[in-house]
Amino acid sequence: MDMVGGGYFFALAALSMAFVGFTSVVVVLYQSTGKQLSTFHILLTRLFVELGLMATAFAMLAPTLAICGFQAEHVWKISSVIMLATLSPWLVFYPFRRKAASPIGGLPLRWYIMTGVGVAVIVLLGLNATGFILVPGPGPIAIATVFVLSYAAVAYIGTYSLFTRA
Repeated sequence: MDMVGGGYFFALAALSMAFVGFTSVVVVLYQSTGKQLSTFHILLTRLFVELGLMATAFAMLAPTLAICGFQAEHVWKISSVIMLATLSPWLVFYPFRRKAASPIGGLPLRWYIMTGVGVAVIVLLGLNATGFILVPGPGPIAIATVFVLSYAAVAYIGTYSLFTRA
């Protein structure tokens, strides 16, 4: 079944999987130098994999619902609800996970910026799910998926040096 943005969502899914694969290679190369992963390294590795796979799942969600025969409006609403139920707890609990893995350091500025953007994305998904103000459509789903992948990329770029230090 053809759907609005289907090709775009498949491209996002492929990009997300490539990100997961690339970051996994960096972690394996780090370990191949004989260095052990610290608790913080493990948290970062989980962060990259979780967000990459979350973005992949989000990108595949709407096309999967469309293939199952749901009407377009329901595809966008159901996708928004599922994404809200997944993304909201992740955003709330990540700082606690980070604090447990690295009790000395505080949260970097990029976390505050990305979390602020995340709150806006959650509001957008809520509007898409309810049909309040917005006509349910693919835009908020695409924006949320790109946000998740962008969050992973920003975290990766911000912490890359931890995996490349001699």
